Amino acid sequence: MATQYDPQGCCWSGPYRPPVLNPAANLGPVVLNVLERTPQKLAQVNGDTGYTMTSDELRRRSVRFAKFLLASDYRVGDVIALIARNSDNVAPIVLGCFLVGVTVNTLDPSFGLEEVEHILRLTRPRAVIGDGDVLVLVGEAASRVGLCFNHTLVLLHEIRGRDVTLHETWNSVDALVQRTVEQEDGFVPAYWGDSNQLIAAIVCSSGTTGLPKAVRISHTQLIAPYQRISQLDQNDTLLCFSTLYWISGLQILMNGVLNGIRRIITKQPATPELAIQLCKRYQVTVLLVTPTMASDIVRTIAPTERLESIKLFAIGGSTVPKRLREEINRRVLVAGRGRSFVGYGTSETGNIAYELVPREDSVGFLLPGVKAKIIDEYGHPLGPNENGELLIRPVYPFLGYHGDESSTKAALENGTEGFVRTGDIARFDSDGFLYLMDRKREIFKYDGFQIAPTELEELIAELEGVRYVVVVGLPDPERCYNDLATALIVREANESASSPKTLTEQAVIDHCAQTADGRARPKQKWLRGGVIFVDQLPMTASGKVMRSAAKQLARQWKLQNSPH
Repeated sequence: MATQYDPQGCCWSGPYRPPVLNPAANLGPVVLNVLERTPQKLAQVNGDTGYTMTSDELRRRSVRFAKFLLASDYRVGDVIALIARNSDNVAPIVLGCFLVGVTVNTLDPSFGLEEVEHILRLTRPRAVIGDGDVLVLVGEAASRVGLCFNHTLVLLHEIRGRDVTLHETWNSVDALVQRTVEQEDGFVPAYWGDSNQLIAAIVCSSGTTGLPKAVRISHTQLIAPYQRISQLDQNDTLLCFSTLYWISGLQILMNGVLNGIRRIITKQPATPELAIQLCKRYQVTVLLVTPTMASDIVRTIAPTERLESIKLFAIGGSTVPKRLREEINRRVLVAGRGRSFVGYGTSETGNIAYELVPREDSVGFLLPGVKAKIIDEYGHPLGPNENGELLIRPVYPFLGYHGDESSTKAALENGTEGFVRTGDIARFDSDGFLYLMDRKREIFKYDGFQIAPTELEELIAELEGVRYVVVVGLPDPERCYNDLATALIVREANESASSPKTLTEQAVIDHCAQTADGRARPKQKWLRGGVIFVDQLPMTASGKVMRSAAKQLARQWKLQNSPH
């Protein structure tokens, strides 16, 4: 499974391993084939209500929704917007769209008007399906961009304990998928064209540095990666809080369906208490969370408590400090049964690397078929142990950003070879292990030195009393070509009490300026912008820090507390 390096081409490659499922087939036939094999096996469990859905029921509901789309004259390439929490009928809707070649555009229910308007302007959907409490906002956004929906379908009538009054033109998804339709057992999906080019879904980039881009995902990209591997078996249970807006939510859905593994779903907001509760109640074996949620679980779980069923505690979405991984293994999991597990991927390329063989701070080896290059700022290829921008050529081609050709061209290296710019600064060591250093756009400079915020964040995270930290670069008022490293920190709960605080600004500054034995650290690691203690950091719905918003927060704080 080791990554191989070609010194002539300065290119790294994952091992060769052909897919088990046929990537040339459309998703519809593949999904129905898998679901029909084990009709009585549980495919989905609602952690809020306890309602269980077998593979057979999931298949029937998906077919019923597909037949509704066909009867309503939806065609290949039409887009349907889905803005919903994880409830019973989300999976049948998505699979039903796959069956008829309709593209699903997933949005997050936490979106504000500006974000919804931005995505709708790019994707131009024919219909919208969502929870009742967000459809009014979607309607307002649609009117701003001149959209008139063919259908508006409601998934949930009751959200967080309050009833939602249904608009007279809205229809309930429940009525569509729970009613038997003609020939649902003999339904055979048509072949809708080349799966490499057929768009299954439009998901969005994370939006941590601005408005998200609409990433096109092909049928092939959702078929090929999800096949049973040695870490999973038919008795496993998956838990991921992400809605299908996030690529991780879509990946977990496909992983469960195509591997015949049950998923736990919940529409409740992700909290460490709920994660622990669901893991214990349903004997979850594979848990996927963000580093923020992982950190909260470590801090919430009782000292004598363990998540005994967990085999893989998977963490993704951003860099994962070594200390956090060690704390999970030591304080959350059962030694010899479970371990923390780091994965790396992007919405554009899919999964890139997995930590199948642990090595300190590495995200592991490239996955089968994936190729990678590291380039400097001038586009020159770099070799082992050299930092530069990571370019990835996925197994199946990147289809670009919907409604944004300029960004699509910018993401492709000179439009050749199929390599996609990740925007991540990374390196490979001489053994082929991949290390992420930072996001290219988040790197800033002081006196010509490049400063990687995550390196400083990992350094600060070593201090007792730090719950969350993000480092941003603020302009130097005296030298415009410099950025000053500034840390925003959320203290641990006991550090926020009225008692004297051990985590002070000077303690953090000193820790970044010198080592424990008094040696000076490199000057680019000094916090010349100081430390700002805040009650919370701006985060996306999935638990990623929104760096652009954090930088704006730091700027406002500096202005308000300026002596001038």
